[in-house]
Amino acid sequence: MLACGLLGGTSAAASDPAMTSQPVPVRLFVPFTVGGEADGSARNLVRSAARVAGISMEISYLTAESGAAAARAVAQASPDGQTLLLGRVGTIAIQPALSPRTVAPLSDFTVLAVLDEAPLICAVRSGSPIQSMHQLLAAIAAAPGQLRYSTAGAGSLQNWAVRYLLALNGLPDDAVRPLHLGQGSQATQALQDGEVDFSCNNMRSMLPAVQSGALRGLMTTAQGRLRSLPRLQNAAELGWRDMQQLQGWSALLGPAGMSAHAVDRWRSVLDKVAADPGWQAGTEALGASARITATQDPAQFLRKQVQFYERLVGVLEARP
Repeated sequence: MLACGLLGGTSAAASDPAMTSQPVPVRLFVPFTVGGEADGSARNLVRSAARVAGISMEISYLTAESGAAAARAVAQASPDGQTLLLGRVGTIAIQPALSPRTVAPLSDFTVLAVLDEAPLICAVRSGSPIQSMHQLLAAIAAAPGQLRYSTAGAGSLQNWAVRYLLALNGLPDDAVRPLHLGQGSQATQALQDGEVDFSCNNMRSMLPAVQSGALRGLMTTAQGRLRSLPRLQNAAELGWRDMQQLQGWSALLGPAGMSAHAVDRWRSVLDKVAADPGWQAGTEALGASARITATQDPAQFLRKQVQFYERLVGVLEARP
C-alpha cells in the first residue's frame, strides 16, 4: 500500500507508527461519470497499480462544470503525488480552448503519462442507405438541417469531430442537428435506436455494434487500419488527414510543482503498470492502445493536442 507521503513530502501518517498500518490512498479525480471511457481507464489503472506496485488509489468522481471542477481540484492540491487527475481530451484540451479564463490550463499540471489512446469511428445504422462517408456528406448537403447525429455533449470530442468534418467539406454547422447526451455509450445507443442518423464516437462504444452488424462503420480517425476492422477506411485515406488528431485519450496528471522525487516514483510505478499483462488486456478491452511507454514525451503530446484544439475552436467558432 502507498503510505501518504511516499511520493514526496511528509505527513502525520508517515511519522506516526500507530498510523502506518492504515495508509492514506492516493486520490484519483475522474471528471466524468461512472461507466464511461474515463471511468474505464481509471479503474484499469487503479487495479494495475494495486497489483504491480501495491498502491492504494481511491477514485473521486467530480463532474461539475463538465469536469472542469475536477481539474481545478487537482491543480490546487498539494504537489506531493497524493492527488492526481485522470485527464481526458475534453478536460485538458477542448475545455481550455473554449473557456481559457475559467478552466485550468495544462501549465497548472505535471504530466506523468499518456495512458491510452483510441480513435473515433463514424457509423450509421446497418439499414441505412448510406454506404460511405462521401455518401453521408452528400446526403447532408442535399437536405440541410434534416440529419441528426449523437454526441456525449456539446463540448465533447464527438461533437467537435463532426463540426470539423463539416468544415473540411464546406458545410455549415447547422447542416446537421446534434443530440447531446451524457456518455459515449448513450450516443451509440441513440444511433442504434434510430434517434439519430449517424455518429462519430469512441471506438469502445462503437466497435461491438459494428462487429455485430448493428451499425455500419464508414470511417475511423485511426493512424492506419484497425486490426479489429481492417476493411474500414481511415480519415487520411479519404483525404482528411488532419482528422487523425481527433483521438480519445487518457492521461495521468498531478499538480504543477511536483518534486523530481515524486515524479520519478510515479513514473517507476507507471513503467510497472505498462508491463502488466492485466493492464494491457484492460486497455485493449477499452478499444484503446497502450501509450504509457509508447508516448516518449507525454507533455509534448498534450501540448500539441492543446494547440490543435485552440486552432480548431478558433476556426470553427469564427465561422458564420
